[in-house]
Amino acid sequence: MEAVRYWNLIISSAGCILAVLGLLQALINRYIDKRTRDFFILFFGIIIFYVVCIMLRSMTGSIEGENWAVLSRILMFAQAVLSSILVVSLTGFLIYKSGREIWWKEKAFVAAAALWTVYAGMLIYTQFSGTIYRIDDNNRYIRGDYFPILMIPPVMIMLINAQILWFRRKKYTRAQMNAFMIFVSVPAVAMILQGLFFGIHIIVISTVVSAMFMYFYIVNDQMDRYGRQLEENARLKIDILLAQIQPHFLYNSLTTIKYLCHEDPPKAEKALEDFMTYLRYNMDSLTKDGLIPFDDELKHVKEYVELQKLRFGDELNVEYDLECTGFNMPTLTLQPIVENAITYGIRRSGNGEGTVIISTRQSGDNIEIKVTDDGNGFIYADSRPDDKQTHIGIGNVRDRISEVSGGKLIVDSKPGESTTVTIVLPGESRECDN
Repeated sequence: MEAVRYWNLIISSAGCILAVLGLLQALINRYIDKRTRDFFILFFGIIIFYVVCIMLRSMTGSIEGENWAVLSRILMFAQAVLSSILVVSLTGFLIYKSGREIWWKEKAFVAAAALWTVYAGMLIYTQFSGTIYRIDDNNRYIRGDYFPILMIPPVMIMLINAQILWFRRKKYTRAQMNAFMIFVSVPAVAMILQGLFFGIHIIVISTVVSAMFMYFYIVNDQMDRYGRQLEENARLKIDILLAQIQPHFLYNSLTTIKYLCHEDPPKAEKALEDFMTYLRYNMDSLTKDGLIPFDDELKHVKEYVELQKLRFGDELNVEYDLECTGFNMPTLTLQPIVENAITYGIRRSGNGEGTVIISTRQSGDNIEIKVTDDGNGFIYADSRPDDKQTHIGIGNVRDRISEVSGGKLIVDSKPGESTTVTIVLPGESRECDN
């Protein structure tokens, strides 16, 4: 018997160390979603208390005396309750991972919770009756004739978990299936064996090791998906930026350059140089996620304007009123707004003629960049460009300004009169130099 307690103490100590490591990993890991992270923090926390109860019981179980018997009763009750909570927690986690956000209202979880309530009631009842198990005044553990009945609720909860796993298997990734199958099957077998053959706590080490396997499978799966999401975001960014170069704009610019090659070769050469610089800036922006000098963004805008003026000539007038230039801003935010002003303001006005004014000024601690056109205006809430595939919307620019610089974008449009789009950038050590 002493040898059994000795081995139980070693197993419990090893299990406690592993559970603490799992808890620390869950606390510092930022690659998993909040609910999954909270689940594993709770899960490993419960395991630690569960294993500590077993460790203390292994250390004090051989000491006779009524006071030690009271401590053993508390420890035995606590470890039984904690182990059952683990099983019910897994039920909720299985349901959540299958795509059900409100997992606690699912019939499977309600059934598992009801079985746990029955199990807890049986544990409380046996503390007074001793029909399932008892610890006598000499601190000796004695199983009652009805002990096998105590195993029925947790085994049924495990069967519910297995049923959830089977019927919702298509909702899980391969890694999730492997993780859940290990935790559903291994502790279940260990619990049945321990229920039949009381002695070494094989369920302790099996529970901890299975939990660690489940954790690392889930984390690796989410990290893989996180990596794939980053790749997808990168591809999406490329798609968005490439979509900004509108096919019609490309076609019209190249057609104009082709015409100039015959009529005015020097002007064609300059136009081709502007066009190449414009394209190069768009491509270079793929690798720039932070802030860039305003002068760089303004140069890109001027190249775009020059290309547009090749086509529209004096019908398009662009003026610059720049009180400040020595500040930074997110890349590809000013040019799309100017593009909107020309394409959806000036060109859609009554005669297709008009003026766009680009201005900058300092307002308190902020920098304001305004793009004003005297086109036909619009009702912003109902504004939806016709060319949804190739147009970079104002909403996307607003998001980029907010995420990169903490700034904001304000649209003031009067139908039939004019539109002013204002970019407000927080001061944050920016100098408004001329």
